[in-house]
Amino acid sequence: MKLHEIISANEKTGTSIICKELLKYKKQLYIYYKNEFCCEPVLMVTDVFNAAQYAKIVPSNEFTEYLNDYVETLHLNKEDKTAEVETINFNSRMLSDLFNN
Repeated sequence: MKLHEIISANEKTGTSIICKELLKYKKQLYIYYKNEFCCEPVLMVTDVFNAAQYAKIVPSNEFTEYLNDYVETLHLNKEDKTAEVETINFNSRMLSDLFNN
């Protein structure tokens, strides 16, 4: 994926992007979203598999809203929604934290 494709895909509701593609452009994405959101961007990790992770870049000051909106699109029962929220919270991190790796 190219940078403009990642930005377009990230703007779509209910979509996630494979982290491998995001990591190629982590500095450019950080600069773009830091200016776009006027706050720190968060890498909201939505799915974790053995071979891949999927994420979406969201503003830190609206992380909870984005998380709840994403979980609502999954049509899970109440227990599974709670588990999904906990999993996403645990795996998500500030986009700037990726520079230390």
